[in-house]
Amino acid sequence: MRYAVFDIGSNSLKFIVSERRGKHLHTLTETSRFTRLAEDLIHTGSLKPEAMQRTLTAMAELRAEADLLGVQHFRAVATSAVRDSKNRKKFLKDAREALGFPVRLISGEVEAATIFEGVSSDPHWRKSSLFIIDIGGGSAEWIQGDNHQITERMSLPLGCVRLRERFIHQHPVGAAGVDRLRKILHEQLQPALATYQLNGRTLVGTGGTSSCLAAMDLKLKEFDPHKIDHYVVTRRKIRDRLEHLQTLNLEQLAKVVGLPRKRIDLIIPGAALLYVCMEILGAEKITMSMRGLRYGVLHQLANETAKTVVAPKKKATAKKTPALTVVRRQKVA
Repeated sequence: MRYAVFDIGSNSLKFIVSERRGKHLHTLTETSRFTRLAEDLIHTGSLKPEAMQRTLTAMAELRAEADLLGVQHFRAVATSAVRDSKNRKKFLKDAREALGFPVRLISGEVEAATIFEGVSSDPHWRKSSLFIIDIGGGSAEWIQGDNHQITERMSLPLGCVRLRERFIHQHPVGAAGVDRLRKILHEQLQPALATYQLNGRTLVGTGGTSSCLAAMDLKLKEFDPHKIDHYVVTRRKIRDRLEHLQTLNLEQLAKVVGLPRKRIDLIIPGAALLYVCMEILGAEKITMSMRGLRYGVLHQLANETAKTVVAPKKKATAKKTPALTVVRRQKVA
């Protein structure tokens, strides 16, 4: 059985195809398209026609790829950019036409819970209590839990695209610009995180900001999710990274090893948000995870279909299944 999931985010469209083999899911292909769906959303309240078209085109192309891979079950979810836009009904209608099935618009709380499910699906965290920070383009989520049960969860419109459009107006950003952003974030997050505590939980980071911080620390010239997954970055290194990045213009940021060109304007607001969270929580380090919302959606889809599929009766002879010829892993950041 093969499954495809489309995670329609504010900054990127993430796509994963997996196959059930026995009790486990195995990834066949995974990719991310930078579509910047939330471009100027904070100023206009609506999704721009160009941003919608970029996203719809990418969705149609990835749907075609899923068909080539013989996917039987599909699911697509839309998050912050779509739920906060005035023209979301039109986008969802067009998205249904592009994909051939309806897109599920999920709330921030559902998004947070599904991220937790995705990260927790990693066998690496089987016996761990977790505190997860997911920084997306439109929103950020905070989830803490023990024994695979959520104890606190929250979603706020503090994604890196929104923060850039509100607070980053020039490059180099400069020390004063970063200090101002950190102060504003601290004032907003200190009361919001008042009931959240690490208490021995492992702090886990997901999303593009976290993976980029790991990639820069590793000095990866080519994106390698296996090296980023479970990589640990200290709060001090994030502070030092911010102090360096704030001195660079866009041309210089584009030359930073490990930082994708399409994220050069987002890394400072994302890193500032993560650093402030770690300050408030008293966390000295954070472990990166390549799993997140799409993995949670994938496991929900696989579990739901497993309950409805009835195993066929054994036949005397059976035809061999054609070998899969298109199997690849693309970069996700």
